[in-house]
Amino acid sequence: MMITESERSRLRDLLSMLREGEGGKYVSGEYISRALDISREAVWKYISMLRRRYGYRIDAKPRVGYMLVHRPDKLYPWEIMLELGRSDMVKEIIYYDEVESTQDVALRLAEQGRDSILVVAERQSRGRGRASRRWISPEGGVWFSLIIKPRISVRDVTLLSLATALAVCNTINGKFNLDARIKWPNDVIINYKKVAGILIDMSIEHDTINYAVVGIGVNANVSIDSIERMIGHADKNHYYGSTSLMNELGRAVDRVMLLASLLRELEHIYSRLAYKDEMLAAIRATIMLGPVHVIEGEGDDDALTIDGVAVDVDDDGSLLVKSDGMVKKVTSGYVHVRYV
Repeated sequence: MMITESERSRLRDLLSMLREGEGGKYVSGEYISRALDISREAVWKYISMLRRRYGYRIDAKPRVGYMLVHRPDKLYPWEIMLELGRSDMVKEIIYYDEVESTQDVALRLAEQGRDSILVVAERQSRGRGRASRRWISPEGGVWFSLIIKPRISVRDVTLLSLATALAVCNTINGKFNLDARIKWPNDVIINYKKVAGILIDMSIEHDTINYAVVGIGVNANVSIDSIERMIGHADKNHYYGSTSLMNELGRAVDRVMLLASLLRELEHIYSRLAYKDEMLAAIRATIMLGPVHVIEGEGDDDALTIDGVAVDVDDDGSLLVKSDGMVKKVTSGYVHVRYV
């Protein structure tokens, strides 16, 4: 999106004023002009920009002012920042209408030393999940990547993925009264169907994590029929069904509210990573256990399969599976877990 930081700041402040009277109250152009310290002509310029370029419906009455009638269902940076409020974790937002992969964009920025950046897109043409599997990312979802510098040991990287999944579950359950669960190690499911996925890429040097890029995709207002049609071109061997928040609730959700709420929960969860016992207790209370079929290894020839019962999560985040009378530790390399 070609927009200067100054313009973005003006749009955010203007929308903040318009939102106070959204759907019933006019805000005078003179008041906006004084508050933003810009001319009345500049006010009109920004109103026109919101209308024509970004799809806002704003009513204008001479000598009365402007009223916000409708906000587009878009994850615009100023909308996110207005909803999010103050954040130490997110200092900059980069928005795309469509991009190949938010994760790839964020990785390039992280490699340049950038930090605290959120990359968000309406659609991804080459979204990817763990083990480079395709992640279908049509319009209506919440697809984003976040650059962070986690203060954790390299030994606890699996816990970072599980803690991220916990934040997604907490947000969905708290906001929508659903029963989202962690599917080890990096998915979120509702009624055994995937509603969100997590991908974390890291730079590690001398047992130190330089940065982590946390990629999250949430099927928010996504048509499950469209995903089912597209899945024919993806990896069906590792597909176990999808759902969306819209599908579960029977209505669309406010994606900006969802994303801002999730970012706040992520910031809270990440601030508690040092309290390992507390974090593990919360993860254990949220993770899906029970009968599983585990596949370890990339190819059919060297793949190891385990049929058993997932009984717990180890202190390092590994999955503990009871099989043939023994408890086996499953680590998060190339592993696929299917509940049966």
